[in-house]
Amino acid sequence: MFGRYELRTQFIKVGDVKIHIVEESPGLFRYRRDEVTAIFKGGRNIDVLPAPAEGYGVKLLMIDLLEKVIVPPGDSFVFYLEAPIEVLVSIGEKVIDRFQLFKEKYALYGTPQIGAIARYWKSGVYTSTPEFPGVVKVVLTNRSRVWRELDHIVFFIKDSVMYYTKDRAFYPLMIVEFRSGIPEVNNTGKPPEENLIPTKEELPLPNFLMRW
Repeated sequence: MFGRYELRTQFIKVGDVKIHIVEESPGLFRYRRDEVTAIFKGGRNIDVLPAPAEGYGVKLLMIDLLEKVIVPPGDSFVFYLEAPIEVLVSIGEKVIDRFQLFKEKYALYGTPQIGAIARYWKSGVYTSTPEFPGVVKVVLTNRSRVWRELDHIVFFIKDSVMYYTKDRAFYPLMIVEFRSGIPEVNNTGKPPEENLIPTKEELPLPNFLMRW
């Protein structure tokens, strides 16, 4: 599904989406996905890589947890979530297509006066990597003196690096810390597991205080 493909006549399947590449003459190729088409000359490979689910350009992803995660004082818990992703197709440095693998949903995070529109998703809580195209690994640490619970997570995704295997995409490792009653989320930019391939330079994004 994800990776670098040799340029030749072929079908590439990404989830339920089919990409068709046709070599119309030596070195001249036509790209088709549904109603999206492009024609290009030259090149040896085409890259099909995961991208953060920015949709219409949102900066945040909000995932509601289908069950609460509860952690005692001074303890931590590692879990996984399903997450929406997008797919970016490029030739060299030129992006020729970007598409969704899942239906887009958005929500207002915060109040109408000072809130922000976020990409929205619901996920179960898993103790191992789920069989799903998009995955988030979360390390939740409770540094406060009382029990804490987490029922949703919000983090920055705009321009985030992604990691992938052939069959699955991962957001960077997310660290959630309770120092008081407000959890702080850090998109570390680091790979959540070993032997994953980054889509670009590994850089962290700003921390996000989940005030709501």
